[in-house]
Amino acid sequence: MAHGLKLPGRRGVAGLLIVALTTTSCVGLESGIEYPDVSDVDLTGNIVSPEGDDKASLTLSAFKFAPETCTGIDTRMQTAKLDQQELNRFFAAQGIILKPRKARDNLWWYEIDDPNDDDDGKVLRLRLAVLKDRYAASKDLHDSLLQHGPGWWGVRRGNLALLAPKADLQQAVRFAIKYKLACWGMFTYAGADDAYVVTGGYSEF
Repeated sequence: MAHGLKLPGRRGVAGLLIVALTTTSCVGLESGIEYPDVSDVDLTGNIVSPEGDDKASLTLSAFKFAPETCTGIDTRMQTAKLDQQELNRFFAAQGIILKPRKARDNLWWYEIDDPNDDDDGKVLRLRLAVLKDRYAASKDLHDSLLQHGPGWWGVRRGNLALLAPKADLQQAVRFAIKYKLACWGMFTYAGADDAYVVTGGYSEF
């Protein structure tokens, strides 16, 4: 008879999976991806309270992006079907030249290096999914955020859904402001129990 750790039966395996999923839903999956330094982004003037007051608390459901954040950027709702070129053009307009890497027919990776990292060790990878319509894109982003857990975030524009790795809310908001992603798509952040949309930038009904 072999000695050692006893493997759980089917019920035990199911229980372990439930525990693992519950734990993940509380803390969020780790991505192992480094964010570029965005500490130079001043939140003052870029976020306001839901009522529009200057003094806003950076907590979910307690702030929105200020109108000044998207000055000069077209935030009108997009109804035409879009592809990855839409994001390419947007980044280029911000002076960011990226070459997306195709993962499959409807999935692209965008990698952003940290310009302050001399060793080129910090690379942020964003995942862009091209869906059939805005309803499919909304579901894709919402489901992806809930599957990955708290701290993951993304933006959606029409039939495009952009997923970003786990970050604390302040870091995610600063990144979205610096790269104007909050003006390109609807900013959505995964909390402990749901995904929260932050208004004030680009929005869709």
